[in-house]
Amino acid sequence: MRWAQKHAIRIVPRCGGHSYAGYSTTSKGVVVDVSQMNRVHVHSGIANVGAGARLIDVYSGLTPLGLTIPAGSCPTVGIAGLALGGGVGYAGRKLGLTCDNLLALSLVTANGKLVECSPHEHGDLYWASRGGGGGNFGIATSFRFRTHAVGDVAYYQVVWPWADAARAFRAWQAFAPHAPDDLFATFYLSTNGARGPGTVPFVSSGGQFFGSEVALRSLLAPLVAAGSPTRVTVGTLTYIDAIMHWAGCHPIKQCQVVPHTRFKSRSDYINTPLSNAAIGTLLAGMEATQASTSLGGAALIFDASGGAINRVHPNNTAFVHRNALFSIQYYSGWVGAGAGDLHWNRSLYAAMRPYVSGFAYQNYIDPDLKTWQHAYYGSNLRRLTQVKRKHDPHSFFHFAQSIPTRM
Repeated sequence: MRWAQKHAIRIVPRCGGHSYAGYSTTSKGVVVDVSQMNRVHVHSGIANVGAGARLIDVYSGLTPLGLTIPAGSCPTVGIAGLALGGGVGYAGRKLGLTCDNLLALSLVTANGKLVECSPHEHGDLYWASRGGGGGNFGIATSFRFRTHAVGDVAYYQVVWPWADAARAFRAWQAFAPHAPDDLFATFYLSTNGARGPGTVPFVSSGGQFFGSEVALRSLLAPLVAAGSPTRVTVGTLTYIDAIMHWAGCHPIKQCQVVPHTRFKSRSDYINTPLSNAAIGTLLAGMEATQASTSLGGAALIFDASGGAINRVHPNNTAFVHRNALFSIQYYSGWVGAGAGDLHWNRSLYAAMRPYVSGFAYQNYIDPDLKTWQHAYYGSNLRRLTQVKRKHDPHSFFHFAQSIPTRM
């Protein structure tokens, strides 16, 4: 940092390298890759985690001890970027976001000083580092997290025919955000790789429950009663096997491989139930994907909020999205060197503007989002700019959607 300041060299921090907008790389400066700082150590129930650790490193270090921290489902995501931007995952409704379990962190600031950030030291940086986004205030070198005891968990998947999609979604949005904290539930609409005449999108819901299969089956009754599901699966997994299940990799060695994919993704938060018109717009958008020949894959991914996530006041951390029912991620992917089919993603996102909250998840950072300052940070933006102005007045840490020093 001091060398870069002396020579006016741009610095870009990188942990897992999963920035949706590619902000963890640069062609006009130096990337500070902290991935070698990946040690995970537990003492007195506190996990000391190097800023370069990936989620699979964290989970693998904690689960043999019967412990975890709530984090994401992609195993190669870096803990630093996840925690600094919030941290949503399958344990979130019970245990809170990753940033909610952050007790302290070490940060190298723009003036080249290593500072400890906690409720008792540099409290403003500690507040901003819990949802203010990565790469804004310094380079994190280590984190201290509160851990939680875990054992086996139950899981489920329900699959419906496309004809039941609207009915299934209405049941899910009435159920998932208000379920007991122990249950995290998702809803998926995807192409599932099918194309051509007569093909239809795939409809499913899945989730994780900190409890028994018997209790989970009882909770799922209103969801299973919607339409005529073609498959209902309920089972039990060890916590590490559940992590690999949601990650889609097994054994652990596969989860440590960083895949290179080409995709476009953006997000919305939904604060009030979607109307029939909004649901119809989503379903029509998915049906339109069946006609695309250049779109490699398309999905709408809905993650329930509520529970422990929403019991934190929006201003207690920099993560402001504490009133949402659920989020939507609009995902489109493709293969090859071309730009891919972005029209579907953009057109469906635009069509949903009348029905959504105007907020978006900062860890699904979107370079096309014009209203990003409000969408990511809402009422917390003013305080974030004050922290930025105090600790990085010349915006040494700067990228297209970095926190400004002035509103």
